[in-house]
Amino acid sequence: MALEHSTGTKTGRFARDTQVQRIGEGVWEGEFSPAWNIGQAPNGGYAMAVGARALVAALPHPDPMVVTAYYLSRPAPGPVRCEVEVLRTGKATSTGMVRMVQAGETVIQLLGTCTDLAAMRGVSHDAVAIPEMPDYDQCLDTPVADNIALRRQLVQRMTADNVRALQGAPQAEAQWLGWTAFADGASVDLFALLLFADAMPPPAFALYGSEGWVPTMELTVQLHAHPAPGPIRCRFETPLISAGLVDEDGWLWDSENRLVAMVRQTAKLRVKPRGGL
Repeated sequence: MALEHSTGTKTGRFARDTQVQRIGEGVWEGEFSPAWNIGQAPNGGYAMAVGARALVAALPHPDPMVVTAYYLSRPAPGPVRCEVEVLRTGKATSTGMVRMVQAGETVIQLLGTCTDLAAMRGVSHDAVAIPEMPDYDQCLDTPVADNIALRRQLVQRMTADNVRALQGAPQAEAQWLGWTAFADGASVDLFALLLFADAMPPPAFALYGSEGWVPTMELTVQLHAHPAPGPIRCRFETPLISAGLVDEDGWLWDSENRLVAMVRQTAKLRVKPRGGL
């Protein structure tokens, strides 16, 4: 799949499908589009981005900085009510909580802190090494499954070994190295990073194959900078699986090799291990 790198601020389907509208005091409404589904449910990162839009709309600071979502029950495509409680506002940061409600039930509880990233000042230190991996043009498109609508909205390219693992040749490590961007060429912003934090296949599939279900229980994304134009380099790994409980870590770099986001996720693993592993 070819990708035309965006150099401006082109908006696309993701921006439209994460919009929220204020309908009352402390209440915003959005709609989960089926275009971002994994199977029958909205992708967790996409759902987080919708909630984060409501959070930013309610707080005085423009940029999500740290967002944590707890997935209490499976959301569904359709309207979602976002009830925002402002917990604290300060000079540099503000914090709030979002209850995302469908059919009278809280399906996602989101907690987030916002800031103005452009106004941040202080020392910097980055000891996270950029992984050695093929460039964007040397990586391969990941397979597109019929039941993953989300995948049709994205460009996702991974190393040849990673792609072979998805096609049935297991790896020794639960790790993905790759690149991601929007298929429609839309610009990548902070909300897009929330999506990309959860959009790659679960790294556990590198061990056990891509037939299975890995529902997210909790997702935390730390955002450090507005990304430069171009595809996002990413590394995701699962260092521990314990009795079906998965820990996943992720790192996202922009086209200027800046670490723009860090990810931590807890999920359940529901697959049949290969070869009795």
